[in-house]
Amino acid sequence: MEEVKYTPEIIWQMFAESKKEANELREQMKEMHAETDKQIKEMSAVADKRSAETAEQIKAVSEQMKETDRKFAETDKQIKEMSAAADKRSAETDKKIKELTRNIGGVSESNGFAAEEMIYNALEMDMKFAGIDFYDIEKNKHKKIRPLNLEGEYDIVLTNGDSIAIIEIKHRVKKADVEKLATSQVEKFKKLFKEYENHNIFLGFGGMSFEKEALKEAKDNGIGIIKVIGDKVEFYTENIRKY
Repeated sequence: MEEVKYTPEIIWQMFAESKKEANELREQMKEMHAETDKQIKEMSAVADKRSAETAEQIKAVSEQMKETDRKFAETDKQIKEMSAAADKRSAETDKKIKELTRNIGGVSESNGFAAEEMIYNALEMDMKFAGIDFYDIEKNKHKKIRPLNLEGEYDIVLTNGDSIAIIEIKHRVKKADVEKLATSQVEKFKKLFKEYENHNIFLGFGGMSFEKEALKEAKDNGIGIIKVIGDKVEFYTENIRKY
């Protein structure tokens, strides 16, 4: 192999070529750096733009949320105002209903009292019921026996030596009222007033008006009817029976 002799010319030529290559590499690196910097700047610009757009979107959403909150607050206020108004109207309505109920109850109670007074006065005047003469009459006859847990009150009770007439009175007489008199009330009377256990018991129901079913129930159970008609008191005792 032939030995290469490095003369000054060859060495200088090699140095010149290396310097050229180094300069070319330097230029390539500069170009690469410039391109990279350009890309970074472009990417940064895009990112900044997107960030700005995102910020705008966030701001817009925030404004919408604030508006929504404001509308919710207004709606909540309106609902509370409506609720308060409804509560007030409801309270006023309840008050009116209570007043009306109290007035109706007062009228009904007053009418019932008037009927009781008229029937009591009519019976007291004649002391007669169902063709039977009585010598004693009591209003609101009441008795309580604590050991037996019994208590009862009867509107009008007529008595003589062997018979008793129990008269119950209501403004408007219903079927249930008649049923109660014919069952629990008369049985309770027998337990409360043992002194009358050998007496014949007759029942009567008085009032200003009667349901149709109440009249039938009274007839079926042999209970006399006493009607207040205007300023008169009429007695219907054809079907009465002993208890």
